[in-house]
Amino acid sequence: MTRHIHIVKVHHLTLSFPTRKNPNPKPVLDDVDFGIRDGEILGLIGNSGCGKTMTSLAIAGLLPENAEITSGSIKFAGKNLLEMSPRERRSMLGKDIGMIFQEPSTALDPLMAVGKQLEEVLTAHKENVQTKEERHKAITDMLELVGFTNAEEIMHRYPHQLSGGQRQRVLIAGAALLKPRLLICDEPTSSLDTVTTVSILQLLKELCHNLHITILFISHDLSVVRGFCDRVMVMRDGKIVDRDTASDILSNPRNAFTAELLTNARLDTRIMGFEPIKVDYTKDPVLTASDITAGYGRTLFERGKNKDEKTDNKVLHDVSLKVYPNEIVGLIGGSGSGKTTLIRSLLGLLPHSGTVEIKSPRIGVIFQDPVSCLNPAHTIKWHMSEALEASGKANEIKGEGTYKERKAKALARITAVLEICGLGEEHLMRHPNELSGGQRQRVAIAMCLIQDPSLIIADEPFSSLDASSSAELLKLMTDINREQHTAFLLITHNIHIVRQIAPRVIVMSDGKICEEGTTSEVLTNPKSEATSKLLDAERRIHVILPSNN
Repeated sequence: MTRHIHIVKVHHLTLSFPTRKNPNPKPVLDDVDFGIRDGEILGLIGNSGCGKTMTSLAIAGLLPENAEITSGSIKFAGKNLLEMSPRERRSMLGKDIGMIFQEPSTALDPLMAVGKQLEEVLTAHKENVQTKEERHKAITDMLELVGFTNAEEIMHRYPHQLSGGQRQRVLIAGAALLKPRLLICDEPTSSLDTVTTVSILQLLKELCHNLHITILFISHDLSVVRGFCDRVMVMRDGKIVDRDTASDILSNPRNAFTAELLTNARLDTRIMGFEPIKVDYTKDPVLTASDITAGYGRTLFERGKNKDEKTDNKVLHDVSLKVYPNEIVGLIGGSGSGKTTLIRSLLGLLPHSGTVEIKSPRIGVIFQDPVSCLNPAHTIKWHMSEALEASGKANEIKGEGTYKERKAKALARITAVLEICGLGEEHLMRHPNELSGGQRQRVAIAMCLIQDPSLIIADEPFSSLDASSSAELLKLMTDINREQHTAFLLITHNIHIVRQIAPRVIVMSDGKICEEGTTSEVLTNPKSEATSKLLDAERRIHVILPSNN
């Protein structure tokens, strides 16, 4: 019998967050026990809040200060990590244990260029690369390895000048620079398009096999897990409830909760009861954009170095599109194709040439990262009140009466909109950190609805959500489209979702619209190389999950 050596052994780990008011809370991790075999790729799946990220932070030694491990041990290469000093644990980060975080927007310093941030990874471990030239070559080589064709240009950009997928690739490059023995990947492909996802998974697999790197892969994309991981564990409420080889656990689930995850992952609109509404294309569009050209201006430092260069870096080139009333339009394309820059231009958040005509004065926006678009210091009631005031309809809703009566009417409107979005009165006084990812996205949608918009622009609303939350959010969006007659411009990397709910699709590549038309025609008979590549990558990773029947 072959003896498998575990590089990581988590033994009966229990973790909680005690407070003065509640010194004995329900454990976040409850008697978690598993091992990661040397050289394998272990998948960890489960709904939001089940304990996946806390498990990874416990192994990396990055738990919040108020976290308390009440029992158990974590061993890395035979050493008990919980018995080490903070300084010893810190020295292991990067060199022995690398981590790719879920939220690239919060993991990167907004005031530092990409190249400078990656150089810090190397200078923190001076025994690896000594000279500046060697560091520069190591960084550019790694950026090219993770898919950047313009590594030199990317090094001089700041995080806000990158798309969500590009920021994620920068994080992966930083984590792989020192070639750690264990690489913890917390949702590394959630914000990537299918083509980039395939290349990143291939890269991670090559690192695992060629450099003998062990990977703990946390993901809510069950199709990716199925084709990428050797073994899979399923978490629920802080416990490991199922474990097996990836093919067995996702093809023939024996646990009821695992079977439920697979059902939700299919995002089948027929099961949800979705009935598409007819779109009248003879009506005036709710949004018309013509010849949009935009880019990111050079910083003062860059202008000082290149005084003769007069033009800024252009990202969009003469982009035109229309969205009609009651329509759901899908906007797809690879990372860095210009989708997010287009949205910023349409919303007036980025200087551009060309024209944008909006039928309604109010447009709702659902951003990709719900964490960064909600104020952590304020309650959900405060967010909803601000959105109501910003809409200009607050006085109309409040009407006449005493101060208390007007407040009561506003609160009734807020409560009614939250109820439409699947949230109750009990959520009013909660803060964003007290909600799951799916609930935060529901709040973002509620903040849009309370303004009574004719159009909602949704920028990757599913990327940070697990399968169950994605299914719930998809049903909510289709219900709003049918019942509130709200049009949607849906930017997503998930072609399966576009195929399910969008009658029309637009494909972007290199800052231009390369193809558009009915979804069935474009995705069945693609005419552009960019669309063909996206569909080919989808076939390779987003396989249709088997039925549980």
